[in-house]
Amino acid sequence: MTLENIILEARKGKRNAQNAVIELLWNKVYNYVYGKIRNEEEAEDVAIETFTKVFTKLKLYNEDFDFTTWVISIAHNTMIDHIRKSPKLSISIDDETNLLEILEDQPSPEEYLILKQDNDKLNKAIAKLRDPYQKIIELRYIEDKTYKEIAEELNLTLPNVKVRLLRAKQLLMEIMQNNI
Repeated sequence: MTLENIILEARKGKRNAQNAVIELLWNKVYNYVYGKIRNEEEAEDVAIETFTKVFTKLKLYNEDFDFTTWVISIAHNTMIDHIRKSPKLSISIDDETNLLEILEDQPSPEEYLILKQDNDKLNKAIAKLRDPYQKIIELRYIEDKTYKEIAEELNLTLPNVKVRLLRAKQLLMEIMQNNI
């Protein structure tokens, strides 16, 4: 199957095609992000978030542009957003033209209240997920386990953990969008 056919099938929401996209581009996305932030877990998180965005925006993809380049640009933007939001990271990213210093400040009291409300909504949305998706979200984001630890605990392969986490995040986004 050609990349064009895989993209067409993925646009229709076919899971096999989405898995094929992940398999084809995972290493390129992960290596790009890891090359910038030098943190394996954060790079994996950004890669998963990237593919979530890719599948959400796939209908917007213009075939006149290289698909891999389009995905990497989404990865780059996702990485920048992730760094800005992550209190754990204070990183310099050299984008060849300038050095971006991205530092996270402590939230103001107003921002703290908004974050608390958002966390309450998020916890309610997580509770609505089916058990395997709820469990994998809790293991990764609440218990802060690595992909390897999750794979061992759930007796899954590492690629299955990544795909299940991607699906769980997609479902969680749908639940949260429907509750707005």
